[in-house]
Amino acid sequence: MEPIYWNCIIAHGITAFSYFGIPILIGVFFAKTKATIPSKFWLAFLLSGGFVLFCGFHHLLVIFEPHSPVSLLHLGVLDVMAFISLSTLLYLIPTANQILEAIAKSQEDTRELQRSQQMQQLFLDQGPFLAYIKDEQSRMLYYNQEIQSRFSVDSQQWLEKTDSEVLTDAEEARRVMENDQLVLKTLHPLKLIEEVKIPGNNQACYWLSFKFPFSDYATGDRRLGGISIDITESIEAQRSLTHLNRLLEEKTLKLEAKKRELIYLSDMADMLYCCESEDEVYQVVALTCSKLFPSMSGCIYIIANSKNYVQMNSFWGKKRNSKEIFSISDCWALRRGKFNLLSPCNSGLMCSHLIQPVSGAHLCFPLLGQGELVGILHIYALEEISPEDQQITEIIATTLGFALNNLSIKKRLTHDNLRDGMTQLFNQTYIEAITEQRLAEAERSGEPLSVIFMDIDNFKNYNSRYGHLTANIVIQGLANLLLKSIRSFDIPCRWGGEEFVIVMPNMTLETLRKRVEQLRLDVEKMQLKDGDHVLQSITASFGIAVSEPGITVKDFLNRANQAMLEAKRTGKNRVMEYVNWYN
Repeated sequence: MEPIYWNCIIAHGITAFSYFGIPILIGVFFAKTKATIPSKFWLAFLLSGGFVLFCGFHHLLVIFEPHSPVSLLHLGVLDVMAFISLSTLLYLIPTANQILEAIAKSQEDTRELQRSQQMQQLFLDQGPFLAYIKDEQSRMLYYNQEIQSRFSVDSQQWLEKTDSEVLTDAEEARRVMENDQLVLKTLHPLKLIEEVKIPGNNQACYWLSFKFPFSDYATGDRRLGGISIDITESIEAQRSLTHLNRLLEEKTLKLEAKKRELIYLSDMADMLYCCESEDEVYQVVALTCSKLFPSMSGCIYIIANSKNYVQMNSFWGKKRNSKEIFSISDCWALRRGKFNLLSPCNSGLMCSHLIQPVSGAHLCFPLLGQGELVGILHIYALEEISPEDQQITEIIATTLGFALNNLSIKKRLTHDNLRDGMTQLFNQTYIEAITEQRLAEAERSGEPLSVIFMDIDNFKNYNSRYGHLTANIVIQGLANLLLKSIRSFDIPCRWGGEEFVIVMPNMTLETLRKRVEQLRLDVEKMQLKDGDHVLQSITASFGIAVSEPGITVKDFLNRANQAMLEAKRTGKNRVMEYVNWYN
C-alpha cells in the first residue's frame, strides 16, 4: 500500500500546485499586460477563480488527512487529473501572456474604435455644417445639431419625415428629394448647390451639398448620407463680383465709345480745317454723323441767300423724315434760336417741316455763322435721343458753325491774296501758279496754251496829265473790258501798274491773232469818263506767245513780254507774236 499512498499524495500535491499556479499566473499576466475585464464578466471571473482556488485548497488538505485506502480506479483518476492540471499550468506559462496581450490589444482597439466613433459623432453633431442620414424613401433617420439650430427643431421632430413634410417651400422640397433619389438610383455620389430657405428668413440660402449612398451593415438597407455647407455669403459675394464686373465692362464699353466719339470729332475737326468749299464741309459733317449716330438719320439745312427759305444740303441714314425745302418759320429751332427736341418722352414743339405722320424722336439744332443763323442740324431716331447724343449734336453744330466761319474767312483771305485790289483781277502771284498748272495740263492733253501780255501806251503821260485817281479809273475800265471780252475759263491778271496778262487755254495761233486784234480795237474805241468829263482814249500794245512742250512758266511769260516790248518798239498800238514761234 506504500507506493499507492505516495502516488496519491504526489497526485494531490501536483493538482493543488497547478490549481494555485493557474490563477496566480493569470493574475500576474493581467497585471503585466494591463488587460481589463469588462464589468459584466466580473462575477463569472471571480466565481471561476474562486472555484479553482478552492479546488487547490481541497487537494492540499487531502495531503494532510489520514490515509484511507483508495481503489486503483480512484488512483488512476487522481493521476490523470494531476497530469492534466500540471500540463495546463505548463501550457499557460508560454501562451497565457500571448492570449492576454491579444485580449488587451482587442480591448485597446475597442476603446480606440469607441473614441473614434465618439469623435465622429461629435464631428457630425457639432460641426458647422448640416449632416443627415436618410432611408430609401428620403425619410430622415439622423440629423445633427446644426440642422436643429438652423431650422429651430429638436432632435426628434424631423425623424421619419421626408423633406416635403419639413420644408416650407414645396418646390425646394421636390428638388431636394429628386436629387436624393438620383443618388440612390445611380449609386454614385453627387455634388451640387441647393437652394433651401430657412424658416423665418425670406432670403434664399445656398448650400454646397455632398450626397452619397451607403449600406447599413446592421440591417443591409441602403442609406443616403449628406453634408451641406452654407455658401450663401460666397454666392452673394460672387454675385456682387459679377455685378461689379458687369458694371466695369459697361464702364469700359462707355469709355471706348467715348474714345471713338472723340476720335471721330477730332477727325472731323481736322477735315473741316482742310475743306475748301461748303459742300466739302457738309460732306465731312454728314460722314461724321453717320459714324457717331449709326442707328439714326439726319440732314443739314442751310438758309438760302434770299433768307426766304431753307434747303437741304446733306443727308445721311436710311430714312428722311423732313422736307427738302421749307420756310424758316416752319422750324422752331430757327424761330427761337435754340434747339428743339420732340420725342415720346419729351412733348416738345412739333416743327412743320417734319413729314407726316411724325414718329420717333426729332432734334433740330440751330447753326450759327458769324453770329447769325445759317441753318439747322436735324437728327432723327426711332426711339429716344439720349442726353449724351444731344450733347454730341451740340458739339457738331457748334463745330460746323465755326467751320463755316473759317471757310468764309479763308475765302475772303484767299480772294484778297489772289486778287488785285483795284481791278479784282487775279494778281501776279496767282497767274504764275495757275500758268504752271495749265502748262502741265496742256502738255498732257496736247492742246495749246496761249498767253497775252498787254501794256497801256503812254500811260505815264496820261497819269501825269489827269492824276492818279483818274488814271485808276482808266485801269478799272480796261479791266472791265477784259472781263467782257474773254471766255469764262480764260484767266485775266493785272501784272502790275498798267500791264495785264491773259492766259487762254485751248486756242490756236490763228484764233488767238483774231481775238487779240479785236481786243486791241476794243481798247482803242473804249470811252472813258470821270463823272461827266470825257477822258482821252487810250491804246495798248500786245505780245502773244503759244506754249511748247517742256517750256517753263518763266520762259513762257517772258516770250509774251518780249513780243509786247517789240510791239512798243515798233510803233505801239499793235499785236506782235513771239518771233521764235516761226522757228
